[in-house]
Formats: sequence, C-alpha cells, structure tokens
Amino acid sequence: MTKKAQDAIALLKADHRTVEELFEKFESAKAPTKQATLAKQICTELIIHTIIEEEIFYPALKGKIEDDMYDEAHVEHDGAKLLISQIMAGQPGEDFWDAKVTVLSEECGAACKIDPLSGVIGV
Repeated sequence: MTKKAQDAIALLKADHRTVEELFEKFESAKAPTKQATLAKQICTELIIHTIIEEEIFYPALKGKIEDDMYDEAHVEHDGAKLLISQIMAGQPGEDFWDAKVTVLSEECGAACKIDPLSGVIGV
C-alpha cells in the first residue's frame, strides 16, 4: 500500500472517531443552540467523509469487490445524505429533527463497525 493510500485511510479513521465523539456530545447536549451547532459539525464532517470515500476509494474499489457490496455502500451513503440535508435544513424542536440525528448516529455507528468497504480499505 502506498504512503498516500495509508494517509487517506488514516484520515478516514480519524474522521470516524471525530464523528463518534461529536455524536456523543450531541446526545448529552441539552441546549438547542448547542445541539444545532453540534449537528452542523456532524453533518459537515460526514459530507467531507463521504466525498473522500466516493471520489477516492469507491472508484479504486470498483471491480475489485463484489458488486453487491459496492452498491450497498452507495445506498448507505445516499440514505445518510438524505438525513444530512434534512438535519441541515431543520433545527432543534422541529418535528423529527432529534430523531433524524439519532438515526444518522445509529447508521453511522453501524457503518463504521460493519462498513462493507472497511475490511477492504482498512477503515
């Protein structure tokens, strides 16, 4: 593996930890302004993370992993992107806003643990 690939993988691993920590802070935040700030940080981190995966890693993996695994990774990202856009457009106190952040947290937590690409790229 090249130094550049190792650096990119290290960056993605660090992103996972950062997002997990932000979700933990969100869960304990009580003030709506703090929740909104944390949710925006979470969404920004995830947007950057998905861009890195989709523009660098996914093209490199196309044809090297099973098509189903590749397709599932894209669908997982599409679901996350939908939630991110809804969270960014909303605010604490709106119907389902907290639930959307919670579901995004659960999906990201599960993806970090069982991401079908994680075993391939080492994330």
